[in-house]
Amino acid sequence: MAEDEIIDISITRVKESPQIPNGVKYSFNYRVKSESSGWETAIRVDNAHVVKGHKRRDHKHLFDNQPVEFEFISLKHIYEKILNLIEQNRGLIDEIKRH
Repeated sequence: MAEDEIIDISITRVKESPQIPNGVKYSFNYRVKSESSGWETAIRVDNAHVVKGHKRRDHKHLFDNQPVEFEFISLKHIYEKILNLIEQNRGLIDEIKRH
């Protein structure tokens, strides 16, 4: 990662339940530092809260868009997906940094 990029990761083991069947509460937050606004979230993947109108807690926010549900596979899988999203969207990320 460049010095103006960071991934904050929070992982907490919790009791398995119908709401959190994998027993893990997590949040991955990829942020970039823009020239004018400071640190901005570009990609966030979490199950920390319920999203109204969605069946699953597991969701991602990409570049400030609406939450999108996904199927939890593993924490490693989420991390790898974020790295792939960063690589695929490098042009947009660099544009965010310049603003």
